[in-house]
Amino acid sequence: MDRSMGKFTAGIQFLFLALAVLPLASQAQVQNKVSGRVLSRQGEPLMGNVVALSVKDSSFIKGNSFIAGDFELLELNAKEVLVKLTSLQFKDTVFRVSFVEKASADLGVIMVNDGAQELEAVEIEGSVPLFNTRPDGVLQVNVANTVLATSNSVNEILTRSPNVTADDDGISVFGKGQAILYLNGKRIPPERLSAISASQVKSIEIITNPSAIYDAEGRAVINIITKDDLQDGYRATVQQQATWSDFAGAMTSTMLNLNYKKRKIDIAGTYDLRLGNDREKLITSRVRSAEDDYLNSQVLWDRRRDYKNVSNYSLGASYDLNGKGYASLQYNGSYENMQDPTDNRNHIVTADENGLYASRVNRMGLTRNNAVTMNLNTMLDSLGSSFFAGGQFSHYRFVANDNITENNVVNGEEASALLRSRQNSEIIIVNPQADLVKVFSGGGKLGIGAKLSYARATSDQRFYRAAGEDYTIDTQRSNDFEYEETVPAAYLQYDGIANSNVTYGLGLRSEWTHYNLHTTAQGQNTFRSSYLNLFPNAQVNVTLSEQFKLRAAYTSRIGRPAYQALSPSLIYQDRYTSIEGNPKLLPEKTHALEVGATFNMFDFVAGYNYTIDPLSGAALRGADEKSYVLKRINLGKGHSYFTSVSASVNTRWLSSVNTVSINYGTLTPGQYDYEQVGSKPQVYAYTSNKINVGNAFTVHVLAWYLGSRYYSLRYDQSRSVVTVGVEKDLFHKLLKCSLTANDIFFNSHAAGSYAVGQTFVRYDRSFSTSYFRLALICTVGQLKKVSYKNKSTGEAENSRAR
Repeated sequence: MDRSMGKFTAGIQFLFLALAVLPLASQAQVQNKVSGRVLSRQGEPLMGNVVALSVKDSSFIKGNSFIAGDFELLELNAKEVLVKLTSLQFKDTVFRVSFVEKASADLGVIMVNDGAQELEAVEIEGSVPLFNTRPDGVLQVNVANTVLATSNSVNEILTRSPNVTADDDGISVFGKGQAILYLNGKRIPPERLSAISASQVKSIEIITNPSAIYDAEGRAVINIITKDDLQDGYRATVQQQATWSDFAGAMTSTMLNLNYKKRKIDIAGTYDLRLGNDREKLITSRVRSAEDDYLNSQVLWDRRRDYKNVSNYSLGASYDLNGKGYASLQYNGSYENMQDPTDNRNHIVTADENGLYASRVNRMGLTRNNAVTMNLNTMLDSLGSSFFAGGQFSHYRFVANDNITENNVVNGEEASALLRSRQNSEIIIVNPQADLVKVFSGGGKLGIGAKLSYARATSDQRFYRAAGEDYTIDTQRSNDFEYEETVPAAYLQYDGIANSNVTYGLGLRSEWTHYNLHTTAQGQNTFRSSYLNLFPNAQVNVTLSEQFKLRAAYTSRIGRPAYQALSPSLIYQDRYTSIEGNPKLLPEKTHALEVGATFNMFDFVAGYNYTIDPLSGAALRGADEKSYVLKRINLGKGHSYFTSVSASVNTRWLSSVNTVSINYGTLTPGQYDYEQVGSKPQVYAYTSNKINVGNAFTVHVLAWYLGSRYYSLRYDQSRSVVTVGVEKDLFHKLLKCSLTANDIFFNSHAAGSYAVGQTFVRYDRSFSTSYFRLALICTVGQLKKVSYKNKSTGEAENSRAR
């Protein structure tokens, strides 16, 4: 065991010791608590606010809100208080509570007098901060009414959120690594992002220390929460966006959202249509400098997408179970019809050859993505115990027809060829699950759950080469691929309250993975494996005062490669460059320690990650001296340390959030011959500002900077984005107009270098992130306040097994 692993083990022991000692150390600080349940005369749970007032002068001491009848106020230092219940649903009610014999006062069931008011509309105005950090360290990013709301896709929202970055590995959280995605508390594959309307996103939860209720895959969890703010009535919102980029061209996005709620029925539907152009360009150089193996390869890859019809749509309905839960059914789908031409040019110089290998790939691609989700959630008692059963079925299909024209000039001699590729890929995912959550009177919560994840990915690829007027199949480049994976999982999670100052969580998740992989590429091969993993976690949160809070956590995670990354299916780029999957990939395993503190407006965090078999990617030498294959690989081990500080300011005219992070990481190469480049700290900075210019308009300024990164085997160049937006409400807020300039300095290139197997590789990838966008949002509807609480489709249930 190396020194870092010894430090890591000692850290885990310290964390579990803290879990045992901190509750004891805080026993002398027990403070008073009052709780109860508010019902109407008809026995329906009500919503409202509860505040504690001074008996002496009625001054405010503490307050809270409740949505399903149950209320609670903690940390009441006074020996006697006035408890006031207020709501639009009932008349104000006041109690006098004394803490003489015990520190906890349960007022039981309180039947209030009806004082509900019917309103044509209820509107709450205020400056919403972009994000806030919860006591458990979860970062909640508010999307509505911020510059993020002008995004035309969920992927764009994520990449403009604090601490979130995107690269070839997918969506990652700075200091942690690749994240898995959830939609309203339900796990979704990355392909589902395209089926979510960006205009319906309310907030995003960035969970860096997931408990046992979440799937153990990924180093972090990002939970996307959609809007649920409609009361009885209907609402229709139409958003039209026009985007122009000098790099990519023009694009339009039309988004329609419809909501209807009547008593216990809640129906919601969305439709998005995207038309226009997108672009991605990659410049790569590969150099072998040895005299007896000299090669200089300069590669240009230019992909221009023409969105003929990119549509996302959804329809969902839920039924309220008399205030004790809900049943829901939701459908999400997407249809992507694109022309996807790509120009490739590879200029290769060796000791005896000067060759220009050029090709144009004309792709007609069609992608269909459909998912159905069913939920049943019911409350079991007045404390909040619940039972959840549900499931999700997803079907993803991709069809691509590539017509390839190849024109090569080698030592002055021209040669051309016609090629074809036909690919039909399909992914089916089924996820049934059940969860039972028992809430105890002392505030503790025990969760038990089980989930079955089944996935089947198939790909049928045929590659052809022209022979006269006919085409013959190229068996070396053709492939039949089938991957089947079953992961039964079960978890046990307990979240407890030691006293009014200390809360803690302990959990254990088990996952048994079994898969079969069959491929016909390069000879027929079958891979099978089964393995059982246990994933413990622990967390403690200490509230020293309202201004000063501490937390510490340990989590263990697994990172499984994407289904497509396992398939040896070939993506043709030029005669000597291709992209292939790797069926021998292993999952990466990560152990993480994190400590944090919140003081007034500041939040501090520091952590350490230890990773076994980290996933990466590289351009490796192929079958001959000039060919290269881009594929995913496993490295040896990874160690990373990070620290971060965030601060937020929220006034009537300014809402500002800022964060600065530093990461230091090292990697070992494993079986691959990498050249060491050393390690240096990497800096990440983020700022988002919302400025209200009187009642005239609102200005949004968002910027992030990701510094250069040296992590033993690779170097990544620094990059940054600056976004400026102006927003104005018109016609009594019937119409909202916004103008956004994104990446105004066009400095978000993903560039870097590495050396492996005597080859030095440098790359520079450009995206269509620099653009101007005009957005018009029109909202119409009728709202009416009613005297019951309705749970709508897709409400986030963070107590579920994922």
